[in-house]
Amino acid sequence: MASASMCMASATINGLSGTMLVPGLEVLPPGGARAAVHMIGESKFNEASFKGVFAFSDDAEVAIIKRFSIDGKTDQTDPVFAGKYKIRSNMAVAAFIDPNEDYQNSVMLLNGLPGNRVVLGLGTNIAMNENQKKAAFGRYTEKGAVVDPIFFVMGASLNIDPDTILTMDYAGNDFVVGLRHRFDEALSLDFGLYTPDRVHETSRYVVGANFGF
Repeated sequence: MASASMCMASATINGLSGTMLVPGLEVLPPGGARAAVHMIGESKFNEASFKGVFAFSDDAEVAIIKRFSIDGKTDQTDPVFAGKYKIRSNMAVAAFIDPNEDYQNSVMLLNGLPGNRVVLGLGTNIAMNENQKKAAFGRYTEKGAVVDPIFFVMGASLNIDPDTILTMDYAGNDFVVGLRHRFDEALSLDFGLYTPDRVHETSRYVVGANFGF
């Protein structure tokens, strides 16, 4: 059981610890840290992100996330900052502060079953100006539309064996089915499939690695 809980405490694609996209109810052990890299694309990878997660108490962790393009485009972005506070075993709050000019900030309340077996969340996106149309979480009515101000998220995990879990995540627009395999406390690998949505007409793949410290 220790193996499964360690694996589920890995960094998500969006930052903070959780399943594949959605922050979980658990936090890393006090003083614990994870670094992760994920690459996303269709026939080839065209975007990636680095993130680091650090837990400074039994019930709180912070993360920094850096998104960038890997297909030759000039795409300079500022780091995103995130934090999560565990209110009790089945409830947590999380916030994402995105300083990039076209992204909104996101805040959410998470509830569910301990161990990230099922996590449900309700959140809001906060725009500071009219140019901010995107967000890491939330639904789009069509490509190019402004992200919805209120969103619902869902994360779930199922142990396939002591070191491998199946994950399912819905982040308002993105739906990902994934596998996370833990080799040891220092390394786990992620693989996931994004289904088509209102912004992306075809499926996308994600591969990544988590490193523990």
